[in-house]
Amino acid sequence: MLIYSDSQIIDLEWLPRLGLPQDASITKSIDEYVNHAHSIKIAFTAHRLHADHDTGMQFEIKIRTLSQISLCVFALESELHQFHWSIWAACHADNVYWIMPGTVNDKDSMREHIVPWQDWLKTTSLLYKRLPTTLSRLHPWDVKPKMFDCLLGSPKPHRNYVHDAVKQHGLEDLVTMTYGGSWDNKTFYARDYFIFEPGTEIIDPLIGTCDWVRYQGIQCHLSQVMPIDVYNTTAYSIVAETDADNSLSFFSEKTAKPMIARRLFVAFTGYRFLCNLRELGFQTFGSVIDESYDDIFHSAQRYQAAFEQVRQLCAMDQAQVLDKIRPVLEHNYQHIMTTDWTQFSCERVKSIMASAIAV
Repeated sequence: MLIYSDSQIIDLEWLPRLGLPQDASITKSIDEYVNHAHSIKIAFTAHRLHADHDTGMQFEIKIRTLSQISLCVFALESELHQFHWSIWAACHADNVYWIMPGTVNDKDSMREHIVPWQDWLKTTSLLYKRLPTTLSRLHPWDVKPKMFDCLLGSPKPHRNYVHDAVKQHGLEDLVTMTYGGSWDNKTFYARDYFIFEPGTEIIDPLIGTCDWVRYQGIQCHLSQVMPIDVYNTTAYSIVAETDADNSLSFFSEKTAKPMIARRLFVAFTGYRFLCNLRELGFQTFGSVIDESYDDIFHSAQRYQAAFEQVRQLCAMDQAQVLDKIRPVLEHNYQHIMTTDWTQFSCERVKSIMASAIAV
């Protein structure tokens, strides 16, 4: 078996977990890999994840080249967006698998080639495993003076809907909401309203929330810093994920943080987001709200149905809701904090490799 790898992440985090045979050889040279006559070749690439490992090939050409000579090709990426459909159209093949932090809703073809890799859940939970005293400052079971946090991030259509709905329904006094700004690649878009958690030190020029900061001495993305003070004054969260495309579900730190903080949330994102989250072993909140909004394909109708659950929760007794939902919140906390998310994905990779070799 000859393995191609172009990333230290693959070398150090993935290959040791895959149970490769002792006689497996690993090369970082794509020329050696292409020209070697070995009968079993399996390629791993993080080409788009780490440009410093670029071979000089365009990404789509690289994937096509690897797929033509490999039993399997596994491509790692840390995000999942609508534009990936164009990438897949240019280079996907039956033996190519995409290791990504989410999944797609195309059940008949591409979905079977997505290996969910919850890197954002992993890295965000890891941050708080290193900061247990910080988590102890949270009071998830206390009744709060406000009902929801609504920290919306950069302007996008689904976030516009939430922002406008909060105002249209007169919920400003019950919701801690931040929104606005515009991206200009020079200054932080949220400089006029972002709520910085105490203990956050900016270490890079700050343009977006994915830029690096130090939080209590630990380097992380600004977006991964949990708003402890906001959480301690609001009971539930509105999650307006990075994408709201109906063809995919991308699970980022926006979903991870309320689960780590043991919070109920209402999701404003794409179709079947909650369903896809449950497939990872999480539980959601159908015991207290109507989550059928998740099954509505039409986006405006889905947002409207989701916001109706926000309104319902604002009218419900907080103490009773928190008591009823406590087992679900505890389950989600334990699941996100104790699951080895890389191993979770490696089990799927091992299964794919075994099936391909058996054939």
